[in-house]
Amino acid sequence: MPTVTVIIPVYKVERYLDACVESVVRQSYEDLEILLVDDGSPDRCPALCDAWAEKDPRIKVIHRENGGLSAARNSGIDAAMGEFLLFVDSDDLLEPDAVRRAVDAQRQQDADLVIFNLTYVDEANRPLPQPDFSGFTDEILDEDGVWQRCFALAETRIYYVVAWNKLYRRSLFQHLRYAPGKRYEDQFLLPHLLAQCKTIACLAAPGYRYVQRSGSIMAQGSSRTYLDRPEYLLDWCAYFTQKGDALRAEGLLNDAIQNLAEKQCFDLSTPAQQARYRAACRACADSYTALAAATGQRSMRLRAALLRIGLPAYQAFLKHKT
Repeated sequence: MPTVTVIIPVYKVERYLDACVESVVRQSYEDLEILLVDDGSPDRCPALCDAWAEKDPRIKVIHRENGGLSAARNSGIDAAMGEFLLFVDSDDLLEPDAVRRAVDAQRQQDADLVIFNLTYVDEANRPLPQPDFSGFTDEILDEDGVWQRCFALAETRIYYVVAWNKLYRRSLFQHLRYAPGKRYEDQFLLPHLLAQCKTIACLAAPGYRYVQRSGSIMAQGSSRTYLDRPEYLLDWCAYFTQKGDALRAEGLLNDAIQNLAEKQCFDLSTPAQQARYRAACRACADSYTALAAATGQRSMRLRAALLRIGLPAYQAFLKHKT
């Protein structure tokens, strides 16, 4: 049984794949299972994956029909044999000692989750000055501590959010998978992941190189133009409502409502997208109803009722209040 399973989803990264896999197979920590999940890539990536499997017995290849990043990660989770999981995007790089540092921290703290630092680099692997992650320090946190740190940050909050700078107990995924077909899939997973963690070891040492390239999904505009953003904010709202943190929940809900009010920013050119937008608006009303039930505040029931009439009515109410 390998100690760590490294899951690498692969799709249309012919130019980057060899460097990524090389950064994994050359880790100073060698007790690895490496899963290359070919997500139906139409280029030479399937053949490159098979070639790597012939070079290194720790590497296994999963060929599947294209289903997106979440589905590819889920296939890796289903097949993983390691005690711990680590995700690497196939156009990124691990630092040589990343896995060893993470495993050492896990053993020392009996951590459910280890987070190690990251660096943004350009396509020539040159570190970029922004965002600046140098302010992070080694520390041990619990679930609430991570949320406090996360909400206090701006762009560097991704240290706590993204999937690929973390070592996970595989048991965290016993009943947990990434949401298929979603952008920002890490955001949807985060609350349900942290809820299972008692001890989270945070490391300041950089272990991951996140390559900034113009053709990536992450470079395709502001998150506010995708319905995934208000959807995961509503998911977080429900999570904090259940935790009894009504103040945090309402703040997230209002952010989702404000985002949905920017209707012109979304692509609503198809019936499916229109239905999805309407469902998110209804979910805002449902969220205020849940908050009203949790807090007993009548004002929240009023807000829920106005949201059921429609966002314009709710916005008119807010304008009248101010």
